[in-house]
Amino acid sequence: MFLPAVDIREPIDDESRADPAPMALSRVLTLLRLLAAEPAGLPLARLHPMLGAPKTSVHALLRGLVGEGYVQRDGVMYRLGPQSFVLGAALVSARSLATIAMPFLHEARENSGETAVLAVIDRSARVLTYVAVLESHRLVRYSVPEGTTRPLFATSAGRVLLAHQDPTWMAEYLRTAELEPLTSKTVTDRRQLARLIKRAREQGYGSTLGEVTLDVAGFAAPVFDHDGRVDAAIVVAAPLDRGRAAGERLATAARQAAARLSEALGHGPRYPQPNRKARESA
Repeated sequence: MFLPAVDIREPIDDESRADPAPMALSRVLTLLRLLAAEPAGLPLARLHPMLGAPKTSVHALLRGLVGEGYVQRDGVMYRLGPQSFVLGAALVSARSLATIAMPFLHEARENSGETAVLAVIDRSARVLTYVAVLESHRLVRYSVPEGTTRPLFATSAGRVLLAHQDPTWMAEYLRTAELEPLTSKTVTDRRQLARLIKRAREQGYGSTLGEVTLDVAGFAAPVFDHDGRVDAAIVVAAPLDRGRAAGERLATAARQAAARLSEALGHGPRYPQPNRKARESA
């Protein structure tokens, strides 16, 4: 991937001379995300406090981006230029969600020591599919083939996905879904299931203990795309005894990985809050 050629070496002010390349690169990427969130554009006067950087530094970045076609200027307003859309289209066509998610599944597996899975909802079939699986390195571990489907109501990922669907769709699902038990522990009472889905939304993750397979525990967290839609979840799954003993840690691993994947997909605050030191130096 080629990043826009931005001249960060020009000695505009003291900060830009001392600014290390990683910080400048971070500002370029944040700047593009800010403009992507405002199709009508933003003026320099608003952009530099959003970035928490001096006006001269941000102006230098904008000038370089305009020169490369990643930003265009109309009077005092700056908006994304054609090269940003070309780059975005190339990234979308080249990478599927499973590919984008892979580093975050690695993170979930390393932080938990357990198997990490990416689950995606199929609304028409009212099931979920495991589209990417990274198995634990442990001798005794949860194992499931990619492409496996599961009912939404009985799985940790399914309850998380249900919790973030359109309320009308979810209500219809709860009213009409066939809640056939998969094990003796599967919750099939519709009122109890509704409470579990509500809890999954409130606490930011869902969990199951032996409801799909008697000796497996699952912990799942939602993945949000750029407009807040939830089509996927990250699951950390473990043998039941280990899952019970380390439930909080496994849930945290799923939540952290899902949050970082959501951020990579463009979900998050409209703009970062500048820190106090940056505001004072502006």
